Parts: sequence; structure tokens; C-alpha cells
Amino acid sequence: MMSAKEGTTMTRILSIAVVLAAIGGLARWALAAWRHNRRIGTSFVNSVVNPLLIRRGLAGGRASEIGTLEHIGRRTGVRRLTLVHPEPTADGFRIMVPLGEQSQWARNVLAAGQCRLQVHDLVYELDEPAMIAASQVDDLPVAVRRLAGWLGFEYLTLHSFGVAPATLPLIGAEETMARQPDSEPASAPAARREAVATAS
Repeated sequence: MMSAKEGTTMTRILSIAVVLAAIGGLARWALAAWRHNRRIGTSFVNSVVNPLLIRRGLAGGRASEIGTLEHIGRRTGVRRLTLVHPEPTADGFRIMVPLGEQSQWARNVLAAGQCRLQVHDLVYELDEPAMIAASQVDDLPVAVRRLAGWLGFEYLTLHSFGVAPATLPLIGAEETMARQPDSEPASAPAARREAVATAS
């Protein structure tokens, strides 16, 4: 016969085992859902979390590792700001793209061929975007490369051609950079690069 103390210990062990099994099952379900539809939760992050972090100045602050990426919608022409975690490289930046080819902001940058990135109080002019698989990033630890590849994460590499002390303006409620016949010509990225280079 079990004593009261042994019964309490057994109940605690059983409770812990049930909680761990539930957490494991939830983690497996979340991972399966993520791999099936990687856009789960992006609406909430894009409409609530990111604007809140930008308004409160938590992105791009002096101690923050979060940068603000400015890009133009490829179909709408709307100026957008997206929070990213940029990693400096020899000629620019590398940004993890958890959604890979499903990422709308990455598709916008790839379509435009350029963007701007604010890190702390500097704004970088970036071009030559390229999406690469995690397995192609040599300076990542092997375990990180394998896990990121298994999860379908990719990286966007960007070349920096200019930098200036500045901050990106916040987006107004009705701000639009519509692509109309009289909007920037296709040669604008090269002209902008020359203007930035001469200003530096």
C-alpha cells in the first residue's frame, strides 16, 4: 500500500508528464500547421505588432537589433515599412525570410530591385536583392542552416550602395506611391544610386 507522501509524489509526476505530453502535441501541431501554411499569423503581426513597435520607436533604436525596411508594393504602389532583423555582410545586409517565397515584403523588394533599410539612425540604400536558401549561407552554424532549411526559411541578400544619417518617415493613413504613367521611370534605381553616391 502506498503512503500519502508517495501518492502525492506520483500525482505530481503524472501531472508533469501530462503537461509535457500536451506541450509536445501542441508543438507538433503548430509545426505541422506552419509547414502547411506559413502565412498563419502574419495578418496580426503586420496590422498590430509591427505598427505598434514602429510607433513606440522600439525598432531601429540605438540598442535595437531590429531594422525598418522600406519597400514599395509591387501591385499597389503603396509605400510599406516592415520590421526585419538585418545581419551585416561584407557588401550590405542579409535578412532572414521565414516565409521564403511566400513573403510579400521580400517579393516586393525582389520586384523593385531596391529598398531602403533604417538601422539605428542610419538609412542604407540597398539594391541587387537575391533570395538564397539557408544551406547556401556559409557563415551560419551547421545546425542553424539545417533547421532553417528544414523549416523552409530563406535569406534575402542586399548590396548597399549608400548610407546617410536619417530616419524613415512613418506611414500616413492615406500615403500612397501609386505607379502611374508619370511615376519614376525604370532607370530610377541607377539615377538614385548616382545621386546618393555623389551626395556621400
